[in-house]
Amino acid sequence: MSKVEKHTGKTKQEHPIDRRSFIRTAGAGALVGFAAKKAHASVYKSILPASILGANEKILTGHIGTGGMGRANLGFVLQRDDIQPIALCDLFGRNLERGAQMVSQKFPEFSRHKDFRELLENKDIDAVVIATSDHWHCLCTLHAADAGKDIYCEKPLSTSIAEGPAMVDAVKRNKVVFQGGNMQRSGAHFQEAVQLVWDKYIGDVARVETWSHDSTNLDGIGMGEDDLAKYEAPDYGIDWDFHQGWVEHRPFNTNRWIYNFRWFLEYSGGKITDWGAHLVDIALWGMGEEKQPKRISAQGGKYLIKDNRTTPDTLEVAWEFEDYLLTFSNRVWNPQLLEGTQSDHGIVFYGTKGLLRVDRGGYEVIPFPNNGGCEAKKASGGQLNEPHWQNFVDCIKSREMPISNIDVLHNTTRLCHMGTCAYVAGARFASGASFKDGELPDEAPISGGAMLEWDDASQKFVGGDGDATKIANEWAYREYKNGWSLKAPYRT
Repeated sequence: MSKVEKHTGKTKQEHPIDRRSFIRTAGAGALVGFAAKKAHASVYKSILPASILGANEKILTGHIGTGGMGRANLGFVLQRDDIQPIALCDLFGRNLERGAQMVSQKFPEFSRHKDFRELLENKDIDAVVIATSDHWHCLCTLHAADAGKDIYCEKPLSTSIAEGPAMVDAVKRNKVVFQGGNMQRSGAHFQEAVQLVWDKYIGDVARVETWSHDSTNLDGIGMGEDDLAKYEAPDYGIDWDFHQGWVEHRPFNTNRWIYNFRWFLEYSGGKITDWGAHLVDIALWGMGEEKQPKRISAQGGKYLIKDNRTTPDTLEVAWEFEDYLLTFSNRVWNPQLLEGTQSDHGIVFYGTKGLLRVDRGGYEVIPFPNNGGCEAKKASGGQLNEPHWQNFVDCIKSREMPISNIDVLHNTTRLCHMGTCAYVAGARFASGASFKDGELPDEAPISGGAMLEWDDASQKFVGGDGDATKIANEWAYREYKNGWSLKAPYRT
């Protein structure tokens, strides 16, 4: 694979036929027949394979999740003239209407749905945009792939290690184009920074550091509201049981719902899957995605924040590879760094000739003259989402692999989940409760952490502390509940 292919992810994806060839070789009489009936373009889409798309034809999209990131993606789509949203879906009535208001300013006709499976029945949809809470990414992707829809899915890919292979299989088996929401890969300055690492501009790299810190006050997200009846009212319309889906069902609390679901281990992994999925992604890209860690360790806890989250407010994770060490650090209560770095997030590659620091604001190379050194170098940040969407559109039409394809996002997400598994494996609870049978106690761990060994062949944790290894594997491969399944038809 050339360096350009390695950067862009543009390797050809198998596909039996394209829409342009189909139309060109189809009998002229058939087309005349359709024209005589004044058929809408959607009629053609209904009889053609879902993946066949003409070079100048609009991509028709369905949007599953119209919350904050869902509406952001709607904004990127509505800026373009080659994409048209024709269906919106959200369990929360207010978010659905907010998305509808955006679309109606440009396109008057589109459908509204509360069940994503209903949206996927629309044969006219070419691609879906999945921006749900994290624990729904998998099931939405499985259904969408089986429906033959190309997919743009927000990160992290999954909520457990078990979900990843099922998603990879569905995307590849159905030969759909998949773009993950790791838009930093499409940023020119991130690509330049990674190229410098590949070219050994800073020498040999044996240490990569990533971090994301916040200035949350000690009250955090508070304790949330528990009045479900209020949020079942017509203007909200939340179906709490459906929203919880395959995870263990808990009593309603607003903190477990919109946005703040990220801070509850059942639905997500906290900062390591929220921001770590971006930062670790660039580290892996630079160091070689074919490499897998041998050991993973995590330490942290909920030491200061006084809310009802179950993810830690302080976390340190380390992944030991054959030839380098990668770390992720998070504090939610103090963003300051001793080195004086201004950014609250970033990645640093430490090389024998210098270091390279990169974040969304740009990159900088700082030479290490004692070892031959290199030239100082820096660049400012630029657009991320716009080129990322362009890459997705280009790949829908060309059937090439997007820059954040399913293998890329699965690899990055799996590594983040390894860190969460190491944290959960050593979880300690104030009441003395313990983790058992793949389920967490109702309370948040006050601290956690363990050292684990990873076997890439079996995709399991092995050796070491037997209890910790068992807990880590149970959390990584926790079973679907409430009738949902990773196997078709996905709900019994």
